[in-house]
Amino acid sequence: MKLLIQFVLLLSFLTTQSVFADHHEKDGMMETPTAERKMILSIDAKITHIDVESRQISLTGPQGETVTLHAGPEVARFEELSIGDTVTATYLTSIVAELREPTEEEKAQPFVEVTDQVRAASDDAPGGAVARVIRAVCTIEGMNRITRTVTILDARDRIHIIGDIQPETFTMISLGQKVIITYTEAVALTLEKKS
Repeated sequence: MKLLIQFVLLLSFLTTQSVFADHHEKDGMMETPTAERKMILSIDAKITHIDVESRQISLTGPQGETVTLHAGPEVARFEELSIGDTVTATYLTSIVAELREPTEEEKAQPFVEVTDQVRAASDDAPGGAVARVIRAVCTIEGMNRITRTVTILDARDRIHIIGDIQPETFTMISLGQKVIITYTEAVALTLEKKS
């Protein structure tokens, strides 16, 4: 599933926008500037290879692109999948960045991940869903106005590059600034047997 997620994330750079809100008042209080990016994408692909033992499935999309993913335990009724079946993957992702100093609780737990797995009911089509939420304290390590990218470092010392940053955002951020990132993703896989 990670490869499918990476494939979809690559597509997201073509279809999403990043928006930063200026400081503004709400109930007499100044709000923290935030950025948010959302994406929903569904793709249909044919199963071209199945490894039952490892639960690896290779899918070929409509443009001939191939991706291999792991059908984890959240994919119910895995044994019903066959080469040639059409799988629909619906992917929802959002990322929210808050430009503020982390709270004491966030400093104590700078990287928190929660994953929920939902199995399809036995009378549904084979498939399943996974939802994951990550909250991370990050630091802005680089900014490039020409390529419209920002490089951030998370609490696990991993670097991430966020693309398609709006030009006005660069006036609101600086190197070394703390950013609280909340990343949410949900992936649903369902099998459609088309005749």
